[in-house]
Amino acid sequence: MTMDIDKVKFELLMSALEPNSTVDIGSWVERFPEHREELLDFWLWARPRNDPGDGIPPRSVDVSATSHDALQRACLAVSLGPEWLRAMVMEVEPRYIAQGIQELRTRRPLSTPPSKRAFRRAVVYAWVIEQLGTVRATVSRLGTQKATYLLECSLRLDLFDRHQKKPLGPYDHFARYKDAEPIAAKRRWIRILGSTLESGENVDEFHRYAPRYLRSVDLACKLTRLFARLADDQLETLATVHWVASRLPNPETDLTAEAIRKALEKDPQWSSKLGKVNFEESQVKAALATLLCLGLLGKI
Repeated sequence: MTMDIDKVKFELLMSALEPNSTVDIGSWVERFPEHREELLDFWLWARPRNDPGDGIPPRSVDVSATSHDALQRACLAVSLGPEWLRAMVMEVEPRYIAQGIQELRTRRPLSTPPSKRAFRRAVVYAWVIEQLGTVRATVSRLGTQKATYLLECSLRLDLFDRHQKKPLGPYDHFARYKDAEPIAAKRRWIRILGSTLESGENVDEFHRYAPRYLRSVDLACKLTRLFARLADDQLETLATVHWVASRLPNPETDLTAEAIRKALEKDPQWSSKLGKVNFEESQVKAALATLLCLGLLGKI
């Protein structure tokens, strides 16, 4: 039996959310063997959990315990392409991330004194490079820039708020040339190899400071390692879509891939992005779904 994988995912979710339902993923794999790997990956991510630490995948869903927003995020998962979905499956529990971000936003935000800003930016910049390097064979400057932008948007660190619109998306030239990168290199927290960055010999030094400035080391780690599993062009898409989406005039109604692409089309600096493969409708849709699933946009 052949069916489009997105339709299969949607039917699986809907069946799981029926009252007193029981899902046997094995039977779904038997019905759609041509989608076996992607279907298993999807269910590993989308299935409901009992105790997050018990390691036992539950087979039933209590609909009364499923919030409208959680259901919306689950349904959005059918918009994710296999590469985006695989990164999420391997590294994070999106509901945990979204709830953690929501909880952080109820706390008093950090406030960085101007005299401490350069040092703290360098510490977190070096930490991000190290975290990206635990997953990636090489860490690019572009990947680091996009990760710091997205961490700031997620965790509100009051550090990386100098990103500007550049050809490859939000970019912080001050971090590149004035403080974070040169300070981290001078203190031998990182090594600069052209456009590639790696941890230096003095990592223990920035390890002492990083937890103070990250608000939640656990959330920061999960997010950064997720970003590490995305290609640089996907990170460009993710950061650009976030930038545009967070500035839409009516985000409650306009948070769609079509609205994002229309906004890009009207933007003289970024309209050329629509000619790139990573800004095709499917990629913008996947980036938007990822941001919503993680709670980086809209209500959680």
